[in-house]
Amino acid sequence: MDTSRISFGEMVAGISGVVLFIVMFFPWYKAEVDSSFGASGSTSVNAWEAFGFIDVLLFLVVLVAVGMAVARAAGVMPAQLPAPPGMIVAAAGALALLLIIFRIISLPGPDIDIDGVDFGRQFGIFLGLLAAAGITFGGYTAMNERGSGTAPGA
Repeated sequence: MDTSRISFGEMVAGISGVVLFIVMFFPWYKAEVDSSFGASGSTSVNAWEAFGFIDVLLFLVVLVAVGMAVARAAGVMPAQLPAPPGMIVAAAGALALLLIIFRIISLPGPDIDIDGVDFGRQFGIFLGLLAAAGITFGGYTAMNERGSGTAPGA
C-alpha cells in the first residue's frame, strides 16, 4: 500500500469514517429516572443499541469512506464506477449527516412523556455528527481534487 496515492480529501474521509465507527460505541442517548418512582438511576445507550436500521446505514457509510481510501492506497480503485469516488463518499457522508441530524432532533424511544423520566442526548451523537461532517467534507474535497480521475497535481 502506497499512502502517497491518497489525496487530502480521501485521507480526511477515511479517518473520519474510522472515527465514526469508534464513536458509534460511545453513549449517544441517556434515560434518567428520578426518585418519584421509588428508585432513581440512569442508563445510556450507544448507536448500535438505540437504532434499528440507521446504525446499519451509518456502518455502510463507514465502509464506503474507509474503503475508498484503502482502495486508492492499494492502487485497486475500480475504473468503472457510476460516479467519481469522491462524489459517492460525499453523498454517503451527507446521508449520514442527515440521519444523525434527524436523530438529534427526534429522539428514538417512547413517543409519550413519562413524568420522572428524562430522555436526553449524550456526547457521542455530537461526535458522530462531526465525524459524518468530516466524511462529507473529505468526499467533497476528494471530488474536487480528482474531478477528472487523475492523481492530485497531475
